[in-house]
Amino acid sequence: MAGPLWRAAAFVQRHRTGLLVGSCAGLFGAQISHHLFPDPLLRWLYQYWPQGQPAPLSPKLQRLFQEVLQDMGVPSSHCYEAFTTFTFQPVSAGFPRLPAGAVVGIPASFLGDTVTNTNRPVIIYGQRVDWQSPAGARLKDALTLSHDAQKFAVAREVVYLESSAAALQALPAPACLAATWVLSVGAKHALGLYGGPMSLRAAFNLMAAVAGFVAYSFSTDSLTHALEAWLDRRTASLSSAYSRGGVEFYEKVLSANLALRSLLGSPGEKLYTPSGNVVPRHWFRIKHLPYTTRRDSVLQMWRATLNPGRA
Repeated sequence: MAGPLWRAAAFVQRHRTGLLVGSCAGLFGAQISHHLFPDPLLRWLYQYWPQGQPAPLSPKLQRLFQEVLQDMGVPSSHCYEAFTTFTFQPVSAGFPRLPAGAVVGIPASFLGDTVTNTNRPVIIYGQRVDWQSPAGARLKDALTLSHDAQKFAVAREVVYLESSAAALQALPAPACLAATWVLSVGAKHALGLYGGPMSLRAAFNLMAAVAGFVAYSFSTDSLTHALEAWLDRRTASLSSAYSRGGVEFYEKVLSANLALRSLLGSPGEKLYTPSGNVVPRHWFRIKHLPYTTRRDSVLQMWRATLNPGRA
C-alpha cells in the first residue's frame, strides 16, 4: 500500500500548481454551470405539470412578467424566458446578456384559485392538503397575492439575474480552496513537516481541510446574506408599490410557513419556527436571512416612502 500512496503523493507534489488551477476551475464551473445552461435544466426541475403535461405560461403571467421587465427598464437585447413552476416562490437562473439567456419560473399559484380549487389532490411534503381545515384555509389565503406582491417576487429574480450575482456566488468555493492549499503548503514548509512522516502531514492536511471548509461556509453564508438584503432593497426601491408588495409578499411567506407547520404536525415543527422562519438544517450555519428580517427591511423602506421627511 505504501508504494501507491508514495507515488500519488509524489504526483501531487510535482503537479500541485496544475491540480490547484484545475480544481478551482472545476469548482467554479460546477457552481455556475446551471446558469450557463439554464434551459431546459430549470424547467426539468421546476416545471408545473397539472395533468401530465407541462403547463404553458398563461397570458396573465406573461403580462405580469412583461410589466416587471418594463418597470425595470430591461433592454430588449437581454434574453429572457418565463415558464410556470409548481413552487410557491419564483425561481431563476442564467445570464440575460449571454446567448443562452436567463429563465424565470413563475409560480402557478400566482393564477389564484386555479391551483387551490382544482379537483386533483395537492400533496406537500407527502401529505394531502385539506383546504377546508383552518390550516388549509390559511395556506390558501397565504398563496393569494396581490398584483404588487407578485410583481415584487418576480422583480427580485430579475434584479438577481441582471446583476450577474451568480458569478459572484460561485467565487467563495475556488477562492477558499486556493487559500487553503497555499496557506497549508506554506505552513508545512515553515514547520518543516515535509521532512517528517507522512502521517503527520496527513493529519495537518485534515485540519487544514476542516479550517478551509469553515472559512468557505462562513464566506458563502455571509455573501448570501448580503446579497439577499441587497436584492430586497434594490427591488423595493423601484417604487412605493414594489415596497408595499414586498411587505405583503414576506408576510404571506411567513403565513404560509405557519400554515404548513400546523398542517404537517411534528415534521412541520422541525421545518418552521413559531414565527414562520425556516429552521436551519445545520447547527453551525444559517444559509439564508430569516424571512422576518427580510420583511422588516422592506417594511422600513416602505415607511420611508410614505414619510420621506422622516427618512
